[in-house]
Amino acid sequence: MVSKLIIRLFIPFGFTLLSYSATSFAQQNEKYFLIKAGQMYDSEKNEFYKNKQLLIRGNSIVKVGDRIDVPSGTIILDYSEDTVTPGLIDAHSHIAFQQGPNDNLANDGILNSPETRVLRAVGFAKSYLNAGFTCIRDLGNSEQYLDIELKNAIERGDFSGPRMLVSGPIISAMDGQIYGVPIKEFEKYSAKEYSMVSGADEATKAVKEHIARGVDVIKITAIGNRLVLTLEEIKAIVKAAHSERVKVTAHCDRDWAVHAAIEAGVDGLEHGYGFTKSTLETMAKRKIYLVATDGSPDLQITYLKTQKMPYDEQQIRKNFKPLQDRLKAAHNAGVMIVAGSDAYININMPRGEMAKHTISGYFDAGLSASDALRTATYNASIALGMPDQIGVLKERAKADIAIFKGNMQKDFKKSLFEVKMVMKNGLIEFQQK
Repeated sequence: MVSKLIIRLFIPFGFTLLSYSATSFAQQNEKYFLIKAGQMYDSEKNEFYKNKQLLIRGNSIVKVGDRIDVPSGTIILDYSEDTVTPGLIDAHSHIAFQQGPNDNLANDGILNSPETRVLRAVGFAKSYLNAGFTCIRDLGNSEQYLDIELKNAIERGDFSGPRMLVSGPIISAMDGQIYGVPIKEFEKYSAKEYSMVSGADEATKAVKEHIARGVDVIKITAIGNRLVLTLEEIKAIVKAAHSERVKVTAHCDRDWAVHAAIEAGVDGLEHGYGFTKSTLETMAKRKIYLVATDGSPDLQITYLKTQKMPYDEQQIRKNFKPLQDRLKAAHNAGVMIVAGSDAYININMPRGEMAKHTISGYFDAGLSASDALRTATYNASIALGMPDQIGVLKERAKADIAIFKGNMQKDFKKSLFEVKMVMKNGLIEFQQK
């Protein structure tokens, strides 16, 4: 009511005074929160600190310190026995996609309508928030721009969810990643999920279409089901995207197929299974990040338990060793590792909980608690092109915050899966009762 009165009173006298009055009113009504942290993770310095405080006003962090004087009316959130971190980031999600353990990639598009996939994604989005993720980067398998519709709905406040950066349909060679469908149906389902291109001109056009539709990142397949994008095609994609200040990341799950993408100048590589030491060293030299979508032995064991299937825990952990060795080699080479879950298999676990197993898997591979956490905070913010805004706890950063039970530095995996509170954009989205 007050803001309407201001508008009526001052429109005749110009817009400057109106703007000032409305802004002042908005600032006076922003909530203040003071978070008391027993442990606070500083992702920039990659260190845990004791007994820190954070002052939040509106949607931003305004101060971080030891003892902060606060305005009257500030809401005190006392987590002096717990660990405060930046909100987690999953840099490789598929929120509009789900696959059964024995399905192929075409099944979701064949069996489920776009409406079903969007409605199902509402639950996935909430589970991400509840797990401590305040941002996800969604990388395709969402038909033709359903991911943009979901992002817009969250930003409008239609339902709760993490921040979303989206790629639109994956740009691939003429096969996408679809297999196991009748040949006469192949085009129908590949074209539904991918932008398939042949030649540099088509590749450039696809990038321009994606950016015009509103994507935040371009995702390509360095290799799809069988076919690779050529060096000329990837160069055209990178040139077109970078000219509009949009980053390019490439799906690649084998070493021999990755070299064209590296030479073409992609910003990141997804999966990286089997990458050799020399490839990792080249990535480090060219500052190409790796989104290592490895999961964890614990996740596989949990799934087999829920299905009442026999398993050999020692063999499962042995099977993960090549992935873990590759991760440690990348870390030692100086490659920036970014957390990305690639979580889409339906194993009767909340999507957000499933996504966290990637971070715990990095810890199992030998990364320290701070290094593992950094992959899903500071490193991810750089990969997403949002440094100083998300993934950090500092003045003027967005108030995207996760709080975990106990001392995360000392008991990382246990604490990671026990969320006490999640704040996104200054609003409490989840709080343990």
